[in-house]
Amino acid sequence: MKKYLEPARELDIYGEYDVIVVGGGVAGMSAAIAAGRSGVKTLIIEQFPYFGGTATASLMANIVGYRNQVEPNSVQTTRGIGEEIILRLIDIGGAVKSRNAYASEPRSDKKGDLSYNYAFDTEKFKLVALQMVREAKVDILFHTYFCDVIKEGEAVCGILFENKSGRQAAYAKTVIDASGDGDVAFRAGVPYWQVKGDEAPRLNDCLMYKIAGFDPDTRAPGCLMDDTMVVWGPTPGPTNGADGQELSDGEIRVRLAVYEDLEKKKAEHPDLAGAHIIDTGSLIGIRQTRFFEGDYKITGDDVLEGRQFEDSIAMAANPVINYYGYRRFLTHVGYDIPYRCLLPKKAENLLVAGRCMSSDQIAYESWRAMAHIFAIGEAAGVAAAQSAQEGVPVRRIDVKKLQRELIARGAEIGQGRGEAAGK
Repeated sequence: MKKYLEPARELDIYGEYDVIVVGGGVAGMSAAIAAGRSGVKTLIIEQFPYFGGTATASLMANIVGYRNQVEPNSVQTTRGIGEEIILRLIDIGGAVKSRNAYASEPRSDKKGDLSYNYAFDTEKFKLVALQMVREAKVDILFHTYFCDVIKEGEAVCGILFENKSGRQAAYAKTVIDASGDGDVAFRAGVPYWQVKGDEAPRLNDCLMYKIAGFDPDTRAPGCLMDDTMVVWGPTPGPTNGADGQELSDGEIRVRLAVYEDLEKKKAEHPDLAGAHIIDTGSLIGIRQTRFFEGDYKITGDDVLEGRQFEDSIAMAANPVINYYGYRRFLTHVGYDIPYRCLLPKKAENLLVAGRCMSSDQIAYESWRAMAHIFAIGEAAGVAAAQSAQEGVPVRRIDVKKLQRELIARGAEIGQGRGEAAGK
C-alpha cells in the first residue's frame, strides 16, 4: 500500500475537560451522565446526532438483562441509570414488557422490580437519552469522529477529532473509551484480541429493520411496540466491523438482501403477509470486534460460577447466548463485574467501557446485554469523576469510595444478594 505523509499542523484546542467520553451508545451516554452529575466538566462526542448507539442507530429495540431470565431471579442486577431510563420511557409510553421469544416472567415494572427485558420506541429513547445528558450539564458534540489520542508516555491526555469545523483537539484528565470497537484504546496501543472472519465461536452481526402492516396478534419473533415491530434481519457473513472496507462491504450485502429477508419471514409467518418495511438501522448491528486486555480479564468460569469480586462495580446475569450452541442460563442470581476490567494495560488515564472491555468470549456473551452495559458505563463515569476530584489517576482511585458512591446513587454492585437472602 502506498503511503502519504500528512503535513504537521497546528490544531485549535476545543477545550480542557475533567472527563471526555468517546461514543454515545448505552455505555457512553451512561458514563457522561454519571460524570456530569458528579459536577465535573465533561464532554461527549458521538458520530450520530443522537445517543443510544446499537439501541437506536442499529434499531436494537429490546433491552435485556435486568435480572436473571430464569430462576433464581430475585435480584434486579441493573439499577441506577439503566433503571432510570426504562422508568422514564415507561412513563411516556416508550417501553413495554417484551413479547418475543426471550420474554420471561413479568414483574411490576416499578423501581426495584423491573422485568428481565423491555421493548422500546427508539425515537422516544433518543429523546429521553438526550434529555438526561443535557440535564447532567454535559457538553455534547454530535456529527463528530474520534481520530487519535494525545499521549505523554503511556498517559492519555486528550483526543483528536474531526467534524464540520475541521480537525480539533481536546484535553482531559480521563478519557473514557465507549466507542464499541475500542478505537481510543487501539490508537493508544493497548493490547487486544479479536475473533475475525468466520472463526468460531463469535456472535453474528445483522441488520435490524422495522415493519408495519402485520397482524397485531402475530407471534413472529421481534420487538413489538404499538403497531410496529423491529425484527432481526440479514447477516453480512464473516465481517470485521473494525475494518473500514469490510464494514462497508457487509453493509452493502445486508441492505441488498433486506427485502428478500422480509419475504422469507412472510413465508414462515403468514400473519406477516401485509407487512412492509418502514425503517432500517442506520448502522448494521455490530456485536463484537476488539477486546482490550485489562488489569483483569473476566472469564466464563466467573460468569457460570457467579463469582464475586472485592472491586465489583456492577452485576450481570444474562445467559451465555451462543458459545455452547444453545442459550446457557445461569443457575445463580448474578455475578460481579470487577473495576479492573475497565483499566487497560499499557495506558494511563483511560477507561474502557462497553462491549470492548477486558473479557473472554464466554463471559462477553453474558455481560454484553444492554442493561449490564448501562451499569458498566455508569461506573466508568463515576470513577472518572472521582479521579478528577481526588487528583489521582483512575488506576489509583479509592475503589471502596467508588463502590459507596455507586450504591448511594442507586446502582447494584452485588449488595442486593444480601438483601434478597434476608427476605
